[in-house]
Amino acid sequence: MIPVSALIPAAGKSDRMGSEKALLPFLNGSTFAGHLINTYLDFGCKPIVLVHNERLDLSQIKSGFFVTVINENQERGRSWSIHLGLQQIPEGLACFLQNIDNPFVQPDLLNEMIEKVTPDGYVLPVFQGRGGHPVLLGHKAASFFRNRERIGDFRESLKNFERQEVRSSSDKILWNINTREDYRNVMLNF
Repeated sequence: MIPVSALIPAAGKSDRMGSEKALLPFLNGSTFAGHLINTYLDFGCKPIVLVHNERLDLSQIKSGFFVTVINENQERGRSWSIHLGLQQIPEGLACFLQNIDNPFVQPDLLNEMIEKVTPDGYVLPVFQGRGGHPVLLGHKAASFFRNRERIGDFRESLKNFERQEVRSSSDKILWNINTREDYRNVMLNF
């Protein structure tokens, strides 16, 4: 397996949710953040970086070792969190980007993505023609985002790189949990 890291942007205000998404209860007594961190640790990712806001109580995240970065400028959006997180990832590593509002990581899918990544490209899982989570950046693509403070829209910036797709048999790659209703529906159907 190529050397790979993981970045989990979780600095948003979670206004619609009413509480920190990173601390939402997940299966087996874990939180969204703890589950994602442990899944990526088990997969062999190093380092794992969690970008969060200053309000997040890290003591509630039960997991193995991870690096934290505080995004003090949340108004700059997710692209800024990605930039800050990539600062903690050494050059030469591919990087999974996994949004905190999608805690459904599938190790088999991660393996397929690793097989397709190129240094100057990225891999996107796709379900019925729609792209989902996580995104895997090749190491040169990760360097691009690491070295630019003004990225603009992350999705638009990805168009500068070669895209590979991996078909997923699960629509869970598309699920985003942004409201309490989303959370209830997903946990009932999981």
